[in-house]
Parts: sequence; structure tokens; C-alpha cells
Amino acid sequence: MHIKAITFDYFGTLVDVDQGGISGMKKVLAETQLEAPGDIAQVYLDWDIRNVRLYRGGKYRKYREVAQEALAATLDTLAPGVSASLDIPALTDMYLVSLVEDAAPHPDSVEVLTWLAERYPLMPITNMDSDLWRRSRLTHFFEHVTTAEMAKAYKPSADIFKLALERLAVPPEHVLHCSLASWADIDGAKPLGMNVAWVNRGKEALGTWQPRPDFEFDNLYGVRNLLNTDKH
Repeated sequence: MHIKAITFDYFGTLVDVDQGGISGMKKVLAETQLEAPGDIAQVYLDWDIRNVRLYRGGKYRKYREVAQEALAATLDTLAPGVSASLDIPALTDMYLVSLVEDAAPHPDSVEVLTWLAERYPLMPITNMDSDLWRRSRLTHFFEHVTTAEMAKAYKPSADIFKLALERLAVPPEHVLHCSLASWADIDGAKPLGMNVAWVNRGKEALGTWQPRPDFEFDNLYGVRNLLNTDKH
């Protein structure tokens, strides 16, 4: 296989973005004095679904702008029309800062990244805005990052993966891309010839028509074990 560089989906694969999102939604609901009808995690999930549909379904806009529209819609489901009386940009900033900063590394992330960083160039490929990524907890492992803001495109668009490969200056067949998000990363990386390791932390199932990854692991230890046997 002869891997020369490792790329990652960042939020979800390396850090618990759901933890950060739930924390951020708690702060938003406390600030607005709105009540969730049930588990706050479901309110976060509603926002997440709206957010992904928006950035996948239209011309590129910055993540913050998309997230703001999704947040207003989510809050309006709790109290119809309430977003018109709220400072949605300020609430969005509060929410996104918490989503990023409160997303703790997964238990295996630091150990495996430490091992990988001694052997390979590492680069996240993330749908987050550049300034938000810089507020996350594991930036010190990475000299470079490729964001949707840089590429003006969200995964699974080929544009963001092509930009990452150009910046790495490594042929795609010598890159291993590691990701939790199958639809964004398997679908985006495989057609370019990148090797893909699906870090299937949630034991999800792939769709019938979806391309298959080269490898599937429960966590990042599987990636380390794989590369420990690779000749490089």
C-alpha cells in the first residue's frame, strides 16, 4: 500500500462533536429560556440534520451562515416564530464555539495521533470554517488543514479532496483517509483513488449503492495496527 500521508475527517472521527453540539444547544436554550420537549440531544440532532441538508443542497455558503439558518429553524420548531425576536447571529456564535470547544477527543485519538505524527504528514479535511477549526482541541497535531471554506465546497464534493491532495503534494494512491462519516468521506475520497479507512465507531451500516471503504475499524487503533505493518 505504501502510505505516505494520512488525512482525516475531524469532527466525529477524532473528537466527539455530538458532545459539543449538545453542550452548545443547552447554552442556547438556557439563553433563550426555551424548553426542549424531550431530550436536548434530539434538539441538537434536529439542528444537525437541517444543517447538513442545507450545506449539501445548495451553492456554497460559509458554515456559520448555514448553521445560523438551521438554528433559527430549529428554535422555531420549539416556539413558532421565536427566531424573529432573537439575536440569531449571536446565538449561533455561542452555539458553534461550544460545539467546537466542548467536543472532547475520543479516548483513542491522542495516543494514535501521537504515533502517526512521528511517521506521517497528517491533515484534516473538514466541512467546518477555518476559524472554528482553529478553536478545536487537537490542532497541535496538524501543520496544515483543508477546510470547506478554503475549497468553497463541502464534502463529499471532489473539490475539497482535490485541494487537500494538491496541498499535500502526495498522489492519492499513497494517501489514507480516515473517517467516521461514510456519506461525506467514502463517497468523496474513493472516486479520486484515495485509500479509505472507515472508523465505524457507531457500528453503522452502509447503503446498498454506496462505495465500500478499503478498510473498516471500530476505532483508530485499527488504523495504527494497519500502518504498523505497512512498508513505508
